[in-house]
Amino acid sequence: MTEQPLSVNEVLRFMNHDFLNQLQLIKTNLALENVEEANHVVTNISTKCSQFFQINGLNSEQLVEWLHTCEWRFPSINITMESDISDSSLVEWDVPLRDYLESTLQHVCESIDPMIDQSCTIHVNSSKNNLVIEVELNGKWCSPPFETPIYTTDLVVTHEHYSDILWRYRVIGSKEGK
Repeated sequence: MTEQPLSVNEVLRFMNHDFLNQLQLIKTNLALENVEEANHVVTNISTKCSQFFQINGLNSEQLVEWLHTCEWRFPSINITMESDISDSSLVEWDVPLRDYLESTLQHVCESIDPMIDQSCTIHVNSSKNNLVIEVELNGKWCSPPFETPIYTTDLVVTHEHYSDILWRYRVIGSKEGK
């Protein structure tokens, strides 16, 4: 886990490394005449690229940067991003959301079991009326329940489940009247 934001050079290095790995996977599958698997890799790259541009639609600089780089900053967790963004987030939610997401992953990373696969799915839904970020962590860790509040009164956090193998929570903000 990287405590500080990544430099532009580090981001480009990670991004190019991931892209070259995907190209190598396509090349290997084509050499083995696994055209279906090569097509699957291309589809995954296309989906990830679409997600990248859709997440930028949040227009929240700090949150967007965190969402784009969290998989490199927390390499011990396999992070999957999903999004449905039709409207931007509110500017005043930018830093509190980023800080809350960061603190939750750090909380788990401090005590993960390195012998167990760790995964996290983050689903961001931002419409004209609401912003909902759903997070589900699966794996094995030995941290007490997370009790750090989110630092804004406009957002509500609901912890749906917390155990040492599954943590599911939502951050919800209403844009109505804003």
